[in-house]
Amino acid sequence: MTVDRGRPDVRLVPLDQATPETTALREALLDHDLPPEQLRFTGLPAQTLPEADDDPARLPYAIVVGEEAIVEEQQARARCAGFGVLDGNAYGHLVDAPERAVLLRAYYVTPQWQGRGVGRASCAPPLLDRLASTAAPHAEEIVLCVNRANLSAQRVYTAAGFAFTGTTVPGDAGPQHVMTRPLGIRTHLAPRPRHRRTEIPQ
Repeated sequence: MTVDRGRPDVRLVPLDQATPETTALREALLDHDLPPEQLRFTGLPAQTLPEADDDPARLPYAIVVGEEAIVEEQQARARCAGFGVLDGNAYGHLVDAPERAVLLRAYYVTPQWQGRGVGRASCAPPLLDRLASTAAPHAEEIVLCVNRANLSAQRVYTAAGFAFTGTTVPGDAGPQHVMTRPLGIRTHLAPRPRHRRTEIPQ
């Protein structure tokens, strides 16, 4: 878990281990919703979280506002500001060297936290880079796809250091631009062990 000082107090909490905090966050994520004009560009955790849990190459995480650990569901609902998945299996049609890339997918910030710096902080160095380099130690760059019509997301990604590659790929809601940036922080750690989640004993 990391905090970027100087921007909103934002943490990225990996959800691959069962702890009281991740259990509360997972419950809060299932209550998230987005307006239709945003929902057409991404999926909600009710679908994307189980898909990530089933794929060892994917690391789901919650975007949390505030440094203090969450201990109850009410706190999780108030402070869980979004979600994302880091996928260690980037794809050859997106970048020239997929073996050196990690893919950001299923990313969003909830409406109540949009426009407050949370989006930029959560996908810029150092926060995303630290998590990406432990999820995919082979990675040297982060790649994402953003819908051509999703101009607000493009502005956030550009402010966080992503650049358009010039590649456009088809998507469910229309053409998507490929964006990428180099990892600004490399931890050189061993890969995070991925365990099957088990419920917290009551």
